[in-house]
Amino acid sequence: MKEQTPSIVAKGAKRRSTRIVQAIPLVITWVGPQSRVLTEESTTLIINCHGCQCFSRYKFRKNAKVNMQIGAAGNSQTSVTSPFPARVAWIRKSRRLNGMYLIGVEFETPQNLWHLEDAPQDWGTFSSAPKNGGTVAVSKEIEHLLQIAEAGTFYELLGVQADTPSSEVKHRFHHLASRVHPDHHMDHPEWTPRLLRLMDALTIAYKTLSDDKLKNQYDSRLAQAAGREGPASKPETREFLEKAQECLAEKNYIGAILWLRRAIEIETGSSCYRAMLGGWLAAVPEYRQEAVEQFEKAIELDPTHIGAHLQYARLLEKLKFPARARPHYLRVLDLDMNHREAREHLNRLDAASPRSVSRSSLLDRLTGRH
Repeated sequence: MKEQTPSIVAKGAKRRSTRIVQAIPLVITWVGPQSRVLTEESTTLIINCHGCQCFSRYKFRKNAKVNMQIGAAGNSQTSVTSPFPARVAWIRKSRRLNGMYLIGVEFETPQNLWHLEDAPQDWGTFSSAPKNGGTVAVSKEIEHLLQIAEAGTFYELLGVQADTPSSEVKHRFHHLASRVHPDHHMDHPEWTPRLLRLMDALTIAYKTLSDDKLKNQYDSRLAQAAGREGPASKPETREFLEKAQECLAEKNYIGAILWLRRAIEIETGSSCYRAMLGGWLAAVPEYRQEAVEQFEKAIELDPTHIGAHLQYARLLEKLKFPARARPHYLRVLDLDMNHREAREHLNRLDAASPRSVSRSSLLDRLTGRH
């Protein structure tokens, strides 16, 4: 049986939707310790368009990211909805149930997901998330950000300027991270490798631009690169890049390559454009030799271009030249000692290398010791 409670008001003037006491089965999924994916079935106590309250056997961290599905996984009569992202707004021990916790879950986007027949009137203002086109739009956004991460600047990646306050830099980082974090896209496991790469890039950009010392060092590298590459992009170059990005969004690599070539014809000294072209050429097996040439030219123009070194090393691995890829991963770590992907690739190369297997010394072999 339902009973309605009056509307509640959050901090400030922000109005919350009407809360209803209602038991609805849930399936909650999140990433626990040691990157283990955990799943728990629960039931709501109170629901509204901003979230719900329910019990859990687990002690969540505040602000922990979770994915929620409406329905019971083991009940064939209840269909389980697609997962939607949320966070744990608060948590406290249950006073009546030993070993249980009462948690308040807040949706990432306020919306009416409960589909009740006699829902309160104010729930009508909270429309559900769009069902069509959302996945395609997010996928395009991820691809676009990855291209910027590997060929652009930290400022371009976060969408800020050199004089942007640190508070706004932090806000932009958290906004982007909330959109592309792997925990929010667990229904698309095929995206996970790209999302991890993108989160690494966003984290590095944020840490660099939010630290005055690191920011000054980064600005100096950008100034040196700008001196080698010449003046800022011309209007026609930006137009060619926009057309190339449109082709890339449609998976038309050949069209993207053609437009980017025209941009490079105008700005032949751009390391960023050549690294970008190398990445797109590498996606087409017939063009990989030219991709090698473009990466080498990009690195020659700007030896501190992390994206060029990283993409070139990946291509060399794909071409079965791990020994040639290794120095480029090392160079990435020289420029950024916390770069996770470069370190993982190096560890894998070292583990696969015959030199990593310990060999007995000449004296041991002569004396018969092992």
